[in-house]
Amino acid sequence: GACGAWGTLATVLFDMGAGFDQYNAWSGFACNLDDDGNCAKGAWGAGFTINLAGIAAIAAWTAVWSALVFGPLRAAGMLRASEELQEAGMDAVKHSPPKAYVHMVPEPKLAEAVNTPAEAVKPAVEEETVHV
Repeated sequence: GACGAWGTLATVLFDMGAGFDQYNAWSGFACNLDDDGNCAKGAWGAGFTINLAGIAAIAAWTAVWSALVFGPLRAAGMLRASEELQEAGMDAVKHSPPKAYVHMVPEPKLAEAVNTPAEAVKPAVEEETVHV
C-alpha cells in the first residue's frame, strides 16, 4: 500500500548519488555509467519516472486482481453478513459466546452457561461499589 509506494519513492529521493544530477539505484554504491564509462548525468529524473511507473503498475495489478476476485463475490452476496446476523451480532450467532466468554461468567453459572443456547446467554457484569 502506501508504505510500499513511499519506500519506492524514497529510494529515489534519498539515493546516494551526488545530488539530483547522479543516480545510483540498481548499481548499488556505484553510479550508473553512460556510454563513455563516466557517471551518467541527469539520470535522476529517469529513475524517478521509472519508480513512479512501477508504483502505477503495482496499483493497476492490485486493482485488476482485486476486481476479479471480489467482484464476483460481491455480485453473489458473499462479502456481507445477512441483516439478521448483523442485528443479532456475529459473536452471539457465529462465535459461541458460552465458550468464548467464560471468563465473564461467575463460577456457579459456568456449567449452566456452557449447556445453554447462545441466544439465551448474556455476559454477566459484576457491579462495582465505588467508595469515596
